[in-house]
Amino acid sequence: MVAELIEELKAQGLGIFLIEHDIHNVMKLCDRASVMKNGELVGTVNVNEVTDDDILGMIILGKKPAHLAA
Repeated sequence: MVAELIEELKAQGLGIFLIEHDIHNVMKLCDRASVMKNGELVGTVNVNEVTDDDILGMIILGKKPAHLAA
């Protein structure tokens, strides 16, 4: 039900901050994802430009994917 509500609000143009640990929900529901590690912002990426593995790499390695690092 929560995912449906998020999608409905998104369709209405409302911005939503979603704190989520399930990578599949992030990829399904979000336009952008910000990753933090040890209290520091690793980076923010557009989910349509990355894979699940890219985001997992950000979580584990603490750096943005090479194709987005700049």
